[in-house]
Amino acid sequence: MAGESVGLDSLGPQELAEVGKQLEGEINGFIQNALTLQQTAGKFAAAGQSVEYLQEQKKGQPLLLPLTESLYVSGTLESVESVLLEIGTGYFVERDLEGGIDYCRRKVLLVRDKTEQLSQLIKSRQTALAQVNALLEQKVGGQAGQA
Repeated sequence: MAGESVGLDSLGPQELAEVGKQLEGEINGFIQNALTLQQTAGKFAAAGQSVEYLQEQKKGQPLLLPLTESLYVSGTLESVESVLLEIGTGYFVERDLEGGIDYCRRKVLLVRDKTEQLSQLIKSRQTALAQVNALLEQKVGGQAGQA
């Protein structure tokens, strides 16, 4: 029976309420995922700006290197020709500055595209939730009128 389509009209008020709760849970989860994706896009954009900033710098210039968001260590700039990019957990690739900037821009576009897809999914789930709630009110109102 799993995977079969059931018309909303054939469901009782209690079943409709359960469907509504399930949809609300999905919507909340999707919203959290969308917020995370927006934060990720912001981080990629900031990384791209940092790589662009390197184009203006000179070898041997002192700098603060971020180890975490709140922990920095001092150092000197050894190379302004290439950057080391983390492309996955524990995986790094060396690129020239233009390649690094391009990588960050492509990631921002990818994440924004996925965020837009998720936004469309949220809208469709909200529409479905509105339909379920309207039908639930209709059925509960109909039962109350009969009593």
